[in-house]
Amino acid sequence: RGRVAEAMPCWQKALKGEDEEAELDRPRVEAKIHEAQGALQANQMAMQVISHNMANVNTPGYTRQKAVLEPQLAFTYGRIKLGLGVKVDSVIQCFDQFTTRMIHQKAASLKEYESKASVLAYVESLWNETGEAPLSQTLDEFWNAWQDVANNPGDSAQRTALLGKAQILAQKFNSLSRDLQQTRSNITTDIQSGIGEVNKLTDQIARLNDQISSAETSQTAANDLRDKRNQVLEELSGWVGISYIEQDNGSVTVLSTGGVLLVNGNEHWELSTAGESIYYNGIASDAGDRITGGKIGGLLDLREENIPQYLANLDEMAGTLIQQVNGLHANGYDLTGSTGNDFFGDFQIAPNLPNIGDYSGAAAYISLSTDVLGHPENIAAGSASGSGAPGDNGNALAIAALQTDGTLSIRKWTITDRGADRSGSAQTETLDSYYQDLVGELGSLTEDTNQKQEFAQTLMNGLKEVRDSVSGVNLDEELTEMMKVQQAYEAASKIMSVVDQMMQTLLDLR
Repeated sequence: RGRVAEAMPCWQKALKGEDEEAELDRPRVEAKIHEAQGALQANQMAMQVISHNMANVNTPGYTRQKAVLEPQLAFTYGRIKLGLGVKVDSVIQCFDQFTTRMIHQKAASLKEYESKASVLAYVESLWNETGEAPLSQTLDEFWNAWQDVANNPGDSAQRTALLGKAQILAQKFNSLSRDLQQTRSNITTDIQSGIGEVNKLTDQIARLNDQISSAETSQTAANDLRDKRNQVLEELSGWVGISYIEQDNGSVTVLSTGGVLLVNGNEHWELSTAGESIYYNGIASDAGDRITGGKIGGLLDLREENIPQYLANLDEMAGTLIQQVNGLHANGYDLTGSTGNDFFGDFQIAPNLPNIGDYSGAAAYISLSTDVLGHPENIAAGSASGSGAPGDNGNALAIAALQTDGTLSIRKWTITDRGADRSGSAQTETLDSYYQDLVGELGSLTEDTNQKQEFAQTLMNGLKEVRDSVSGVNLDEELTEMMKVQQAYEAASKIMSVVDQMMQTLLDLR
């Protein structure tokens, strides 16, 4: 004990009251020691914050932190106020709230355009106008086959070839319709999967809300938890457009842009699906129209607007083709002199189809009629005004002329407002030009969506650069701060040593 006491620094003896002379200067000793100790502790904490920043330099969503230093309260010694050094008041985040909110908003737009661009690129590939055997080429071959029959109406080979081309055309329509319907079905599957992800994320936000409010109520900084929540909010924004409000206790209330309450404090409300419907909190009322933006919002727009519009116009084209060809064919004469036969089957008799005059489902059900299928002799190439003999080609010429008939009335459908607004306007043009308009509109929509996606991505990149300039960890800056803190810590250690020497000198004088 004696040796330990002898080795004990003078300032510790003074504070313990083991040296009567040093005890006389106790207030000043305490002030000096408190300053040095505070500086050591403050710089230790600052170094810990810097170390934490550097360790998370590659952590997604991490926000740079900073130790806030402030002077200790002074104390009065006689008539003099002496400072008591420094302390760490708090550890704050270098957080740009405005830019972060903008990133969350633009994440919804970016993912919306990404989902649309992906599906539209696939739909565009279905029409395959730059590939082999597109619909336009198949349609041209069908009209050319009628012209071949008109050139040699009594030739069985030309008639058989016409039936083959007609079957290929019908199958092309069937395939396009089936693929578009399957695309809608696939979109529904993706939406259902996305709803499951939304529920997981809202549950996670609710739990983080609880942890953050509990920590900050006890005056403990919840910086890392806030980083995690911001990351989850950005991920949620990618699925659905959201808005959120931070409460006084640090929790956030999250709503969809359509006003659906998703999270409030430590509670969250789930979405569910049944078929193509989206339900909120188990209520059997479709809430899909209140889900906009994000990947799910983009998929809903495609499923309820774009794909049905392409289907409706494809049906309109197929239905008009059936009506026009059958109208002429039924009035013509076949090789046996018979009349009244249809060339294409009556798609209106298929199950669950609308009333006659509505072409819904025409593309899916177009096929050769039983009158001509396997019976090329029943093709009505002869006209009523002609002889009706095997060499009569009047009706075949009339049907072939449909290719260039610009007086055909064809409806163009427009579907908006998630299918609530469905309108058709009559167009006067050929079937070929009608089809080319459809392909052109699809190409324009795809290009426009791609441009919006690129713009949203550029904007997102710019916003993230702004955020990172404030919130990101820069190793060079952290190393500079580390050297400053290291020097301050060494200076505080030196103060401790100097104080001991001063006290020793004072004791020696007495």
